[in-house]
Amino acid sequence: MGKWLIAIVVALVIGISIWSKFYWTEPQPKSISKKPRNDFLYGGVGAEDTPGLPYWVWLALPRMFPEYMPGPGGYAALGLSWEEGVEIPVGFAKKTVGYVRVTGDCALCHAASHSASQDDVPTVVITVHGDSSRVDRLRSFFTQCARDTRFNADEILTEIDTATKLSFLDRMLYCYVLIPRTKKALLNPDRVLFNSALQQHAHDPRSGFPQPRMQDLAAWLESNGQKSGETPQ
Repeated sequence: MGKWLIAIVVALVIGISIWSKFYWTEPQPKSISKKPRNDFLYGGVGAEDTPGLPYWVWLALPRMFPEYMPGPGGYAALGLSWEEGVEIPVGFAKKTVGYVRVTGDCALCHAASHSASQDDVPTVVITVHGDSSRVDRLRSFFTQCARDTRFNADEILTEIDTATKLSFLDRMLYCYVLIPRTKKALLNPDRVLFNSALQQHAHDPRSGFPQPRMQDLAAWLESNGQKSGETPQ
């Protein structure tokens, strides 16, 4: 009886660990979720339905593969807007679903930077008419990274070590699951960045959204976006 009890406890611990590392969902900060503009720019859209990029891999890639960027500046070099004081560029959502992951959202296509002059700090403009060129550049960058032989657990973990110290369990998760899986998945980046509804919308912008959250975001965009892509006077 004692052996059966031990086996049950061990199985339970393993099950809880797997669930917490792959399925446990934490809400995003209220500074994002409770403010419609921030929710549109940085809110997770179907993050539970896509593997996303593990956050520390996402952070490491521009540092490891700058030759696949059009210039210096990390993700900003791909044309992404980046608001001062914000951790990630506009159009990316950072959310914990088991592990901390980064996914794309509506603002990747429906937001852009605008400056009145070269001396002004750029401001983010939300635009109804989307621009998919940033997504195209991201696709190219991620695919080239995934095809590079340096995209392996040893070299990526070495780069991650310069930014953070992973726990033993997280290091094993990255080494044996997340990094190999991400390398394979990034050969088709859309499935990593977007859930199926956003993928469909990217191919056919006239397609509707079945999920209430996405319907709400689309309605908010229609009410608050700039038709011309210019800042309001």
